Amino acid sequence: KSRSDPVMFVILLIASMFSQGLVTVSYGKDFITAFPENVGYFYPYTLIKSLRVTALHNDTTFTVHFNNTQKTSSVLESGETANVSIPKTAEVHQLGSSSNSIRITSEKDIVVQSFSQTNIGTLPEKSVQTSVVQPITNLGKQYLIPLLNHSDLIQTFSGSPAPLWSQRYGSFKLIIINAEDTKNMVTIFRNISASVQEQKFWISSYQLIQLQANASLFKVKSSHKVAVILTHPCLEMTACKCNMIVNQILPTEFHGQNFVVPYIPGITQSRLLITSNDKSTSLSHSNVQLQPSPSGLLSLSDQTKSQYVNASGNVSLTLISSGLFIEVIPENMFAACYLLQVYSDISGSKKAIVIAETSSKTNLHKQNSPITNAKWTEITGTKYSSAIIPLTEQYTFIWHPSSKIAVYILENTDTTVYGGPPIPINTQPDEFGCVVIPGQFEVESEPLSWTESLAHCTSLQKHLACPTTEDIQMELANTVNTTEEGWIGLRRSLMTTDWYWQRQTPSSTSSSSVDYVHWAEGHPQEILKGLCASLLLNQDDEYKWKSAKCCEKKRPVCYKPPIYFNPLSVCDPICQNTVL
Repeated sequence: KSRSDPVMFVILLIASMFSQGLVTVSYGKDFITAFPENVGYFYPYTLIKSLRVTALHNDTTFTVHFNNTQKTSSVLESGETANVSIPKTAEVHQLGSSSNSIRITSEKDIVVQSFSQTNIGTLPEKSVQTSVVQPITNLGKQYLIPLLNHSDLIQTFSGSPAPLWSQRYGSFKLIIINAEDTKNMVTIFRNISASVQEQKFWISSYQLIQLQANASLFKVKSSHKVAVILTHPCLEMTACKCNMIVNQILPTEFHGQNFVVPYIPGITQSRLLITSNDKSTSLSHSNVQLQPSPSGLLSLSDQTKSQYVNASGNVSLTLISSGLFIEVIPENMFAACYLLQVYSDISGSKKAIVIAETSSKTNLHKQNSPITNAKWTEITGTKYSSAIIPLTEQYTFIWHPSSKIAVYILENTDTTVYGGPPIPINTQPDEFGCVVIPGQFEVESEPLSWTESLAHCTSLQKHLACPTTEDIQMELANTVNTTEEGWIGLRRSLMTTDWYWQRQTPSSTSSSSVDYVHWAEGHPQEILKGLCASLLLNQDDEYKWKSAKCCEKKRPVCYKPPIYFNPLSVCDPICQNTVL
């Protein structure tokens, strides 16, 4: 039958899918994206496309540009989200060059997600996709493209060959967007008849090109940064079920070797796909090499639990199933905090799968509270455990105060499960939450007494540096290097003579006890020779501490505390609605 036959179309159960990008952080000030074809532009349907922009700081002005023209601008407070409706004309459904890219710029850091929803006639099913839009800082000049063959996928998951009409319209497509304001030379590489063929072309500033990519196009190189999106409008993966795919591919520098493949509840059949620059790269589980099928897809022996796999070289790893297309987070890309946004219009359960170190799994937080009711399962042969966390909020964040974690969002309807990684906010764990601007040590120029130094730092909305752990001490050592001494926030009590920290934290105004010390030889001296602590500000002295009289003049070592993301201020469900 013809692909445009409405009889064939109405029996398709349109499921939902999103595949989101993987990086250490996904916030920035400059973004570019495009909206691929959803289901088929030639079918009668109601199409909803939008961008969701969330601010990480107060008084954030962002602007959306379409066709290189500014279309709308809004101001958000920290944690607020704006929904920007995108016209149907922005959909990229034809091969070749186009000006249908969408840029989002901001004065301060924001995160961006794209949403596309198609309502098919009177059917209750919807085709929905959502994708994390990566900032231009996360884009690159070289990409490896997954070799996905449409017919092979249908054969794998349905057990029968793809029908002729499906084969005819079954090509994956690749959208390449010039992310810079300059002409960009792009080279694509295809495997054709056992040989590699190159094709070069120019893309103008912020323009895009859409190409067919079905199992032949394997690499993209460019002279300047580009965004690369792998897409399919309606991929049939089981009998009478199709899913839209939108997968923003990341540059090769974001690949890894070690992965924890998450267990997906409700999925009985899934496969792994390796994308690598080396055809000989293999994937192993429990020291046993996984054997690919004729289509190149790999199977895990036990799909009822999360499993650890490792590659012989750097790869990207995709988990594929019916209604599912997930980029697996490499271990080197685990983060400390994730922002989770779910699509509230879809009925069904919503959950997060979390991978955390077994030794500290009970310290996992959602919003500002520890997660106390999670049921954890240890992952054999690893230091990790996994848990499923129900999601009742449209917006939330999951974070860990002392170790890095991996998180996936999952939603399901009666017919399918879909999901992907959420938005990573910060990489390094912090005991107080999700850091959007790291703390910073600064050595002030004017020597002051210890008391004057304390007041001086406070007047600058800082405090005297408190290296309370070895990690903080090392961070401080990497920041300063002079021949002088500087005051830190450590002194003796006049009542007990015990040392204590003068540190005010976001959760407490009380002083902190001293568990870590880094005294120079012969220090601390007796109490009459010094009630306060100074720091030797150079590498030769190993940044050791000395006791000193508080009235001595030394340079204050101030610390500007980090700024934390507070999504408790988000609006429910959207703070602003804007039409492009």
